[in-house]
Amino acid sequence: MKRYASLFFMIGLILFIAFGCGKDEVTPANSLQNDVAANNAEKEIVLEEKATAKIETKQENTKNDEERSEKGDSPDKANDKNEHPEKEDAESEGDSSTPAKTETPATNSEQEEATDRQNNSEKGETTKQPKQPEEQSQPNEQQDKKKEQENQEKQEKQKETPKQKPQEPSSYVTIAIDARDVKGQIVPQTNVEMKEGDTVLDVTKRILKQRGIQISVRGAGAGAYVEGIDNLYEFDEGQNSGWMIRLDGQLIKQSAGATPISEGQTIYWFYTTNYLKESGAGG
Repeated sequence: MKRYASLFFMIGLILFIAFGCGKDEVTPANSLQNDVAANNAEKEIVLEEKATAKIETKQENTKNDEERSEKGDSPDKANDKNEHPEKEDAESEGDSSTPAKTETPATNSEQEEATDRQNNSEKGETTKQPKQPEEQSQPNEQQDKKKEQENQEKQEKQKETPKQKPQEPSSYVTIAIDARDVKGQIVPQTNVEMKEGDTVLDVTKRILKQRGIQISVRGAGAGAYVEGIDNLYEFDEGQNSGWMIRLDGQLIKQSAGATPISEGQTIYWFYTTNYLKESGAGG
């Protein structure tokens, strides 16, 4: 009995394994069928999308053709990219796994620009160059006349202007101013330019002004009297003190404002404390 029992157990185990393996083999067949069905559904979707894309592109092409026909353009020149849409669709159908790529049509503004360029090229319009400003120039005859007039004016001016005489050499006199024992020498012996009609006083004022030295004069002309030079006045050193003048070594007999001078003479001013002691002074 034990043998029969073990035999039945072995047979049952074999049947269990056989039926179990058979079920496992059926399941992959069902999964393959499902994958095929899914692929077919995707192909149908892709085909529908391609059909709709064809319809849309054809509608857009017809619209563009109508617009070009209104403007007078030929539809064959406008859209070179969409000449053979059927060939592209046939190539795209060969690969069912990848969806077809539809080219985006050009926008209306770009198409209008392209058509305008074609119209301009066909009509042969050329850009208008800006007009150059006309050169305002006088005729050669007028310029020649002006030059002649200018030359004549220059010649007339040269004739009118008198020739300058050569400058005569200047005349000079020699002058010295000395305060002797009081202040010493104020102006050393110096040559001073003289003018026609100058007096001793004129030349004296000229040299003192050049050197910035003070002079005080009372009266004018024949009544002119020099009271002080370099802030040294008469009576500063006594009742008989004051300024005296020698012209070529001789005391003058009249006012310095009335004593004329000539070229080469020597003027000597000196301050004395007592004019009575000076040789040549009148009592």
